[in-house]
Amino acid sequence: MKLTFTEDTALWQSRFAALKALAESQVDVGLTSSASSRSRFLMAIHEHGAPAMRIPPRPVIEPALAKDSAREQMTAAMITALGAAMAGDPEGAVAGLESCGEAGVGAIHAYIDAGVPPPNSPVTVTGGWIYNRVAKTGVPVQGKGFNKPLYDTGALYNDFDYEIRNRD
Repeated sequence: MKLTFTEDTALWQSRFAALKALAESQVDVGLTSSASSRSRFLMAIHEHGAPAMRIPPRPVIEPALAKDSAREQMTAAMITALGAAMAGDPEGAVAGLESCGEAGVGAIHAYIDAGVPPPNSPVTVTGGWIYNRVAKTGVPVQGKGFNKPLYDTGALYNDFDYEIRNRD
């Protein structure tokens, strides 16, 4: 008995090129290079907190992407990208990577929309007087009018994005 396996050389070459491109790419989700410097500054404060300014830490990116629903969506998108690469479709592989990035950004937005713990203090919501420890005097504070941590003007919220780049 004799078995012969044949494969289309063009398919093999396109599959190899698509897999190589996929292996050399990575999806960055969060505040990418296009984010404003103000958003980067605010995110650093919120990720680690600022005790002197009485701002508690409110990590967002890691907890949002660690949720099971986000991981499942991102994994499904990566499986789609791998399937397209195995079929020799580099455009489909890139589309899968883009779906993965979109799922990550959606997970961050959903995490913020659900309310990032801890909640804002009452003076942040309604306004009032706070004691300025440096000036040693009371200072009036205008409230936001709503209790949604990490969402004031929407600039930080809208700066969350993804980018696909080559690994260095």
